[in-house]
Amino acid sequence: MTQWIKQKSLVYKIVIGLLLAVLLVPLTYKPIVAGAIPTTSIVDVVKDTSVTIRTYDFPAEETFTVTMGKFGTRGIAGYIVNTFGSGSGGSFEKTFTIPAALLDEDKIAIRLESPHGYYAFDWFYNNDNNQPIVEEPTPINGYVGIPTTTIKSVEAGVSVTLVTHNFPPDQIFSVTMGEFGSRGIGGTKVADTDSGAGGSFEVTYTIPEGLADNHLIAIRLQSPEGYYAYDWFVNQPGSSEETIPGYTGIPTTSILNVVPGESVTLRTYNFPPDQTFAVTMGEFGTRGIGGIKVADTDSGDGGSFDVTYDIPEELAENHLIAIRLDNGSGYFAYDWFVNQPTTYETIPGYTGIPTTSIKSVTPGVSVTITTHNFPPDTNFDITMGAFGTKGVGGTYIKTINSGEGGSFEVVCDIPAGLVDYDLIAIRFQSSGPYYAYDWFSNK
Repeated sequence: MTQWIKQKSLVYKIVIGLLLAVLLVPLTYKPIVAGAIPTTSIVDVVKDTSVTIRTYDFPAEETFTVTMGKFGTRGIAGYIVNTFGSGSGGSFEKTFTIPAALLDEDKIAIRLESPHGYYAFDWFYNNDNNQPIVEEPTPINGYVGIPTTTIKSVEAGVSVTLVTHNFPPDQIFSVTMGEFGSRGIGGTKVADTDSGAGGSFEVTYTIPEGLADNHLIAIRLQSPEGYYAYDWFVNQPGSSEETIPGYTGIPTTSILNVVPGESVTLRTYNFPPDQTFAVTMGEFGTRGIGGIKVADTDSGDGGSFDVTYDIPEELAENHLIAIRLDNGSGYFAYDWFVNQPTTYETIPGYTGIPTTSIKSVTPGVSVTITTHNFPPDTNFDITMGAFGTKGVGGTYIKTINSGEGGSFEVVCDIPAGLVDYDLIAIRFQSSGPYYAYDWFSNK
């Protein structure tokens, strides 16, 4: 204070008195509830006019600035469209006007951010249905299901080899590559592929010069008849073909404990043995890619182990932080955590990760889910939302208890707000570190 107050005067004394008075006033700011993360979902869109969102787990008594921008920006540095107070927080609906500069955009990002670091971002299709404008595939006699692909190998900056699955016969697929997250839409065309007899086949594509230095690349195969598949790959040597003898599966992690601004403790699952993993932390949503390196971890015998990492000074004030463990040869795991006092209770004797599969769908009515490797005696909240949301911030369906755990079936009604959606995401979320998400075709 002495650096900027130059004289001892009556004004000086008044200023000091006012500062002391302010400091003695109890703070009324209410921090976010432990474990809760502010999220949003899209409720309604009026093309070129407005978007209505619903908030979830918003902190109380915060002022949020709302920005919109082009798809992929997450609304960062976008056009300011509104400022509002969150009141008592929690869940509420708000409608915002789409700025004139974005009226020609098919997809628009929206962001709500407060000065204290709380934020949520989302995106929507700029049409009255908030749905992608795609034509229904032309039916092919005898063909059912969805075409998909898997990445077989990558020659960094040169080519990628993939394997198709359940491709329809006699289709010409246009192949495009683009930025990670774009699903290859609007990307650089690299080839036309004739599916021939369909089914499964292997094909190699050249990586275009404009993407040769990208770390992550999206790829898409689409036919004029409306059939498509998309995937993505790590643009580095051995990112898909280099394997460890005797090791199968995917390495994953869960968060055990957080000391805010200081450290995070996580538990690994199914890690390959004798590998050195570079550990990075970064902004929420980055998956730790290009983040700040905090350690190197030797996986030793692999499998499951607990490890604690210091939170770098540059991220100590962030509310949400991404963390990544990557061995540089294609094996990696990423996670994120809330940077506040948190301890997640794990279940003794339980290992692995819960997953789900879709058993059956009655369009517009219900979906039947089969669980796999669920932990025992755990409550899961089930939510549904638009495809791509992973069910985060979706419509609450019901709460179930996993009983003995493992595998069981659950029937969930499709909420009224989603009955007209072609693709729907579904999520099972516990109050601890356990969750699973999936999606299904509602037709």
